[in-house]
Amino acid sequence: MKNVLIPLAPGFEEIETITVVDILRRSGARVSIAGVVEGVIEGSRGVKLLADESINNINSEKFDLMILHGGQPGTDNLKKSPRVTTLLKEMESKKKLIGAICAAPIILEE
Repeated sequence: MKNVLIPLAPGFEEIETITVVDILRRSGARVSIAGVVEGVIEGSRGVKLLADESINNINSEKFDLMILHGGQPGTDNLKKSPRVTTLLKEMESKKKLIGAICAAPIILEE
């Protein structure tokens, strides 16, 4: 069973986040939604989600894949997170998979 990390930032694109989580969980993957801020996180269209855990508690060793959501200002908020940047570098150095939807590939350019 694959373990997937999805960081969640304020302003996330709802359909790009919720649909990915839903499909992956239905397929049997273990998906962890990790909030870059504490508490309820509001998406770009007002949908509110509560992350499974804090991004600060994430160990990249546990995950096979990391997927970045799009949306604005969600993509900018992911990009501003030092912890997301660190996790991306760790995943890349271990040759683990990274996915980015819509505007999120901008984060990978740096």
